[in-house]
Amino acid sequence: MKVGIKVGFQDGIHILKQSQAEYCEVWFRLDWEEKYYPLFEYLNKNKIAFGLHFWAMVNGKYFPSLLNRNKNIAQETFVLIKQTIDIAYKWQAKYVNFHPESYRLMLLNLDKSTMKVVDENEPIDRDKSFQQLTYFLGKIKNYSEKKGIVSFIETVPKYSPSDYKDLELGRGKPQLSEGLETEKYYQLAKLGHPICLDIAHTADQLIIQDREKLFNYLYKSAEKMIAAIGLLHINTIMPPFNGVDSHDGVLEEDFKKGVFPNKIQLIKLMSLFKNTNVWLIPEPPLGKMVANYYALKEIIMSISK
Repeated sequence: MKVGIKVGFQDGIHILKQSQAEYCEVWFRLDWEEKYYPLFEYLNKNKIAFGLHFWAMVNGKYFPSLLNRNKNIAQETFVLIKQTIDIAYKWQAKYVNFHPESYRLMLLNLDKSTMKVVDENEPIDRDKSFQQLTYFLGKIKNYSEKKGIVSFIETVPKYSPSDYKDLELGRGKPQLSEGLETEKYYQLAKLGHPICLDIAHTADQLIIQDREKLFNYLYKSAEKMIAAIGLLHINTIMPPFNGVDSHDGVLEEDFKKGVFPNKIQLIKLMSLFKNTNVWLIPEPPLGKMVANYYALKEIIMSISK
């Protein structure tokens, strides 16, 4: 297991120097490409292995989605992901991670950290949406493999917050965006698509307050996809478990607050990957990134003994 850290262009070099991490994932906003060049140069110079987490706005206003069948969103999303793969290849990144996202169409403002479902009453054809998804995933996989880049498709929550910077506010107004069901990833795994298991997002597909049932769902999901999982986003959720992520971490203070999964459950889940080369990337609040990196390393060391 390879423990990494998550960085952006603003303070990524500082966080890498502070943590001395050998692996990292870059929160990458495609329309800000040039802002990342100093970070990419530092990563290459210091031989730090990294991947890109794709973010963009389709036509300047929509949430990228390979699942949604409106307004040619999927085709435009594919083009943007392909551009990101080219950038990953240019800077010698190991992977590009992206969301398939939702059946519903969402407005997205990356500058204001807001999103809004705009077609909540429209009928959904899940079969056709999934066929569209697998079509584009096939094209992405073929293209990325030619470049020597792994293309990870990340598990996503069922609901979306209205505001993802102020998550307390955003979680209070969950929107039924209909993110791709975890069960669909079982099929994608069988088709050979590399998967990023986001702990919180996966659990967010089951709206239930029973922690044992929720953990059983999460654990069984990981088991069913394990052969395809090469990347994990390590995060926890604060109750209520309403289908929206809260981006909590794995510090003792988090576990004392009652996050899910608890520490024992997290260790059990991580133990599934004990003898694998999976990358582990924590996703806590930005100011607690380095502390969570060290905490995660301690957890993994206890599993590896």
